[in-house]
Amino acid sequence: MNIQEEEEIKKEFQLERVILFSDAVFAIIITIMVLEIKLPEGLRHAERSEVQHAIIEVLPRLFGYMTAFFFVGMFWLKHLKMFSYLKDYSKGLIIWNLVFLFFISLFPFGVSAMIESLGPGSAMGLFIYFNVIALSMLGQTMLTGYLVNHADTLCIKPKQLQTNLQWKVQKLNYISIPVLYAYIICCLYFEVPTAFFSLGFLLWAVTNIRARKKFYKAEDDAKPVLNRLFASRKKQPAAPDAAE
Repeated sequence: MNIQEEEEIKKEFQLERVILFSDAVFAIIITIMVLEIKLPEGLRHAERSEVQHAIIEVLPRLFGYMTAFFFVGMFWLKHLKMFSYLKDYSKGLIIWNLVFLFFISLFPFGVSAMIESLGPGSAMGLFIYFNVIALSMLGQTMLTGYLVNHADTLCIKPKQLQTNLQWKVQKLNYISIPVLYAYIICCLYFEVPTAFFSLGFLLWAVTNIRARKKFYKAEDDAKPVLNRLFASRKKQPAAPDAAE
């Protein structure tokens, strides 16, 4: 084994460590959040009404975990897709990846703050939760931007990277997230109802969907699995009659 081969093996091993570390952070975050969902002790011999009351009390935590699991899962899927193009790493990549993982690691705190403090007269917990989501989006956008700018040295198929990562849509976060922040701060300042907080994220999601449809045509591989499955069954020719 020559020196070049040794360097390649070392590089591959270190890149694998970066990926494993990132996956471990995602897994730990989900584990920490689900540990917060538990019924109070002493329900084994409790009456039915007490058990029902305890279950009702834990439902907000379950809902918070479900929404956070969805967001963390989506961030992990995009992170997995980004890192599937890597052939090398750099100090800048490590730094931006750590920044992104730092924002992701705030999800348990954001969920806890939302559940414990959200009420008819207080939207601060929801504001904290939305902050975590927005900062995670911004962190992932900056990480993607770094990969796009250094694709020639860090990635395989660098010419396809921008299209496959839908960079034209992702970089809109540099504008939409500050606008979203301004909207939420205005909601807090004017003490609008809590339900209006979600409206900003809904508009952001609709804008992203429309931008994705405008810049990128949906390919067969990007369609839902069931759509592809039924489409393939329709295109499949009928089997010849055995009698023939």
